[in-house]
Amino acid sequence: MYRAYKKEINHEAHLKRLDIKHGVFHFGDFNTSVVDIADKSIDVEKIIETKMLIEDLHCALNNLNEEERNLIKLLYFDDKTLIEVAKQRNTNPMKISRLRNKILEKLRKLLDR
Repeated sequence: MYRAYKKEINHEAHLKRLDIKHGVFHFGDFNTSVVDIADKSIDVEKIIETKMLIEDLHCALNNLNEEERNLIKLLYFDDKTLIEVAKQRNTNPMKISRLRNKILEKLRKLLDR
């Protein structure tokens, strides 16, 4: 009888340790409403900051001319290499690299405002 009781107590203690390890909370442990429990896995400030940066980037991209926007689209959104873009435009990769760097510098200045 004592062994069965001790086994049950040990099992409950083991389950509590697992709950603590995995961050499981039981609602009975709190004298608060569910709304008051903050979800620490979501960083709301970081999400808002990222959305604002993306919005700023879109505004900066809209300030580029059509050729500049097209080059950025090919290199960063369509994952084309400098060589692929150079072949497509019948030019050398170094020229594309210089143009890309010039556009990125322009974007940096627009984003720093």
